[in-house]
Amino acid sequence: MAVKRFLLDTSTCIALLRGNQKVRIKCMEHEKECCISTITVIELLYGAYHAPMQYRTQELTKARLLINHYDKLGIDSIPDLFCREKLRLEKAGMIVEDFDLMIGITGVVSGLTVVTHNRNHFDRIEGLNTEDWTL
Repeated sequence: MAVKRFLLDTSTCIALLRGNQKVRIKCMEHEKECCISTITVIELLYGAYHAPMQYRTQELTKARLLINHYDKLGIDSIPDLFCREKLRLEKAGMIVEDFDLMIGITGVVSGLTVVTHNRNHFDRIEGLNTEDWTL
């Protein structure tokens, strides 16, 4: 099993589902080095369930295919650091949505680079490395 280096954020997964060729090529180049968070699984499934009824089955199928393609990281190891970082960010006036913070802290704890198109939020997280594969 290849060493994981990249944690794909939901925005990257959505770009992949929408056919972004730059993201697809990078994901193929680093296929064995990529994984996703349980939080991303939740966000992808919620987005698919939120689709209009006539597209819901199709969107769920696409989301599940992507989800099943990557190893998943849980969040059991993040509570302490999540709480400390959330408090630090709040005191600094730099709010990061909880799901983004959970994904980011998963990256920090696991020593992974988070691949995201939402770097303005993720770059606020102390100790986190990010890349944007949509550029």
